[in-house]
Amino acid sequence: MPRILILWMAFSALTGSTAACIQETAESGHAYGIPLRSDAELAAELSALCETAMTRATQAGSPSESGGSRPILVEFSAAWCSDCLRLGEMKKASALAKELSMWPNTTINVGHFDHHRDILDDMKIESIAHWAILRPTNCADPIQRWIRMADRTLEVSSGTARNLTPADLAGWLRDFRRS
Repeated sequence: MPRILILWMAFSALTGSTAACIQETAESGHAYGIPLRSDAELAAELSALCETAMTRATQAGSPSESGGSRPILVEFSAAWCSDCLRLGEMKKASALAKELSMWPNTTINVGHFDHHRDILDDMKIESIAHWAILRPTNCADPIQRWIRMADRTLEVSSGTARNLTPADLAGWLRDFRRS
């Protein structure tokens, strides 16, 4: 069982916070602003992002040199994740906000690790507040078949990325966007 899931279960048992999050998700389809999409809705969004990345690569010059497309940023997140919420705040900082505006990107709400399980399993993602930089080569392919350029778990509140600044994240993204 993923470490983050065990921690969430313990936290939920102590605070009783699960009910509010589940109720909000069930009523609105969103949890704290992160859409909870069906597999089909997510596949459609990822396909559209892929098309955007392919178009940008073509406009920039030679798509064959860039592997077919520009990179795409995919954030794996959930409403109950304190690191994810902190990252949401960091994304508003000017340097990071500016860099993110240059990326085709999306956030995948994994719920309580019970949504989009096939993607999580295939990509071996065991914790969230996780960003993956992917380069699609064919928009008809599922996300799991896109080239994985880099990924990073960003535990900015609770773990190893505590000292990470918005400028650090912007620099990390900028390096991959230019590649």
